[in-house]
Amino acid sequence: MAKVYVSSTVADLEPERRAVIEWLVQARHQPVHSYLPDSDTVRDSCLADVDGCDVYVVLLGHRYGFQPPDGNPERLSITHMEYRRARDGRKPCVALKARGVRDLAVTDLLDAARQALVLRFQQEVEADRRVALFDDEGSLIKGLSAGVQEAVARLAPPPLDDPQVQRIIARLTTDKLGLEEENAELRRQIAALNEQLTAEAIARTVATAQAPGASPAARDAAQALQQGDAAPALALLREQEREASAAGAATGSRYEELADRRRAAELAREQGALAFAVDVRASLAAYRRADEHDPGDFWTSIRIGDLQRLRGTLDEALAAYWLAFETASAQTAQDPADTQWQRNLSVSHERIGNVLVAQGDLLGALQAYRKSLDIRETLAGRDAGNIQWQRDLSVSHDRIGDMLVAQGELPVALQAYRKSLDIREALAGRDAGNAEWQRNLSVSHNKIGDVLVAQGDLPGALQAYRKSLDIREALAGRNAGNPEWQRDLSVSHERIGDMLVAQGDLPGALQAYRKSLDIAETLAGRDAGNTQWQRDLSVSHNKIGDVLVELGDLPGALQAYRKDLAIAEELAGRDFGNTQWQRDLSVSHDKIGDVLVAQGDLPGALQAYRKSLDIAEALAGRDLGSVQWQLDVAVSCGKLGGLDLLPPGQRRDHLERGARILAALRLAGRLPPNQDWTAWFDQALKDLA
Repeated sequence: MAKVYVSSTVADLEPERRAVIEWLVQARHQPVHSYLPDSDTVRDSCLADVDGCDVYVVLLGHRYGFQPPDGNPERLSITHMEYRRARDGRKPCVALKARGVRDLAVTDLLDAARQALVLRFQQEVEADRRVALFDDEGSLIKGLSAGVQEAVARLAPPPLDDPQVQRIIARLTTDKLGLEEENAELRRQIAALNEQLTAEAIARTVATAQAPGASPAARDAAQALQQGDAAPALALLREQEREASAAGAATGSRYEELADRRRAAELAREQGALAFAVDVRASLAAYRRADEHDPGDFWTSIRIGDLQRLRGTLDEALAAYWLAFETASAQTAQDPADTQWQRNLSVSHERIGNVLVAQGDLLGALQAYRKSLDIRETLAGRDAGNIQWQRDLSVSHDRIGDMLVAQGELPVALQAYRKSLDIREALAGRDAGNAEWQRNLSVSHNKIGDVLVAQGDLPGALQAYRKSLDIREALAGRNAGNPEWQRDLSVSHERIGDMLVAQGDLPGALQAYRKSLDIAETLAGRDAGNTQWQRDLSVSHNKIGDVLVELGDLPGALQAYRKDLAIAEELAGRDFGNTQWQRDLSVSHDKIGDVLVAQGDLPGALQAYRKSLDIAEALAGRDLGSVQWQLDVAVSCGKLGGLDLLPPGQRRDHLERGARILAALRLAGRLPPNQDWTAWFDQALKDLA
């Protein structure tokens, strides 16, 4: 049951009002209609009633109504005021317009000035939304029924934490998004931005299926959603979008066409949100159609940019973000006091910075992030209690910290990360049950830990990582089925293992790595096709192998490295163009070779080292400017040159080649100090002489 406010003039629409109220009562809604909009004395109570309603219904006739003389600079009628109150309050609105005239005497059609007021009001409503036309009580109730049912269904799109909505979204997204490291945060960002639209798409589909005379296709679409199949719902919404677009093109009225195009854009955006979990291309296509229907919508441009960035089409992403920036800039110039548009402007700066990072323009990105930060500091300073502004501010500090780390300015980066941490601790302290805030807090601890590692403060880093681990253990304990939280926990165990290795606590590190491995095995077992989870698993085996080597357990280390190798071979075989996976495979062969050397299996080691060199040479040949790949070739040459199984001449050839690579890098000023193995190569060549 919904509380429905019925707004209209009375003299010309009394029978229609009565029919509407009777239908609402029969449909078990609560109509609010106990007023006559003919005096100034009831204006405030009418507007208060609008605020308290769930759904707003306006009947548009041919009479403007009473215009209160006081506090009414635009000389609006009470009905007009009610409509604007509902619109500005974002109330679900059902608009119905009479085609004919029953009694000319009770209209304003004979008064040119008042007729202009009626027309202005109708055009304003038609510009905002699709208006259903009626000729008689039958068509009135038909339009009312359809409009109210849709409005009630979307009243709440069922809340995002509603179990049914969550079940549907879970079925749509389970194991389909993946968690590729470089895209995980962007996917989370897009999914969060789409949440409300996704719920609205679900609600609209269900409402269409439950409407009187619903088609079998509509009922099938709602049923399919329950099973996690979005395709029928997407087809249903696409057809509704076509109908809205066609209606706008055929209407002949500029205002009706605008309203229909906006409705078509809304339907396209809902499709874009619903499709994202299963088909990024389809999602992008839907948002592009929304932009065609309703050009210049800020958030449509942002969503298009996000999806282009996810697909790696960075120039297109940047163009979409600049379009959003231009929209926000125009709005803030028009009304600098509008805080929502100020926030939107800060979002556009941030998104532009994100693309510039991906394009390697770190200075440009830092400049964009600082523009975003300036706006957010101003907003947050106005209202410290505004959670969204505080969260935005923490994100800006994080982004700037990332850029400063990339430029080697670690003390300033640490300062930025700690500012972000302070905000996130305050937010998390307000609501310990808010999982997003808790996770953001864990991320801040990790970023601080990373800087402390780079500064050589290993105890401080370990402390930061353990704070992050505590949060992630609590989150993972809430929902063992949440793969993101489980992976976060695995990464935390791995980082702590790294710190314990650096501090010489090998048994403690082994324990941490094995905890990480247990989680990685569970995730990889859920979806063998998820490449990130498979790579996580290979990394865990690799790190465990490294510790076992240090502990002297060579058979255990070899077993771990071979598990790593099997996964690395599988990944590299899927995509020969993925240089990271190819390099992982090269490193796996190297480490197996090292253990075989220690075990005295020189032929096996030779075979492993040669496989590693083949991969390293192929990678270096792709990009002669890559320092890492040149160093990898030098490493392989050094391992082969140090292998007693080979004839001295072959060993010398490998050692001299490795030494030449290092010398060339040093001459070019590109040899990292911590990877200058010149002395080792020189000594190896002397020993061989």
